[in-house]
Amino acid sequence: MESSESSTIATFSAETIRHLIGGMGIELLSLIQQGCVNDYELKRYSSITQGCLDVKIPLLKTLSLLTGDSDGYEITALGETFLQRVLGWED
Repeated sequence: MESSESSTIATFSAETIRHLIGGMGIELLSLIQQGCVNDYELKRYSSITQGCLDVKIPLLKTLSLLTGDSDGYEITALGETFLQRVLGWED
């Protein structure tokens, strides 16, 4: 992704991103942040379906909150910052 695209995405507020990804998107990020790394684990430890993953994962990747593929996901620094803000973990 080009840096101009990344900086544009980074300028979205946490509230805007929250509305874009919804509760399930936040749940997915939280699960990945806590150690679920692939589709199997995400479905096993939540009520999220494969259909939901097929929609939410590309969105999270487009917003630069997540990297990887179905064999292994990793939350980005921007994703960590977003979770801290939206879940009230920041100082």
